[in-house]
Amino acid sequence: MHPTDARARGIGRGDRVLVRTRRGRVHFWADVTDKVAEGSVEMNVGGGKPIQGEGWRDANANFLTDFYNRDPISGFPVFKALLCEIEKA
Repeated sequence: MHPTDARARGIGRGDRVLVRTRRGRVHFWADVTDKVAEGSVEMNVGGGKPIQGEGWRDANANFLTDFYNRDPISGFPVFKALLCEIEKA
């Protein structure tokens, strides 16, 4: 997340954070960088598998997405952009 957004929430690099959407909530670890646009966050995906390292097992971004939120033209689920709130855990 961008440093301005992190500072407003009292979040520093490496802090455990809770990401919430209308569908669910998942814990991640913050990476604070100006490589992400202010007002947005970037989330790595690929977590949530039992064979992965402990830090990734519960970090499944799919728990945040809404399968029924569909693009009106293509009908494809909108998995790549959604509103969220982040707080220090």
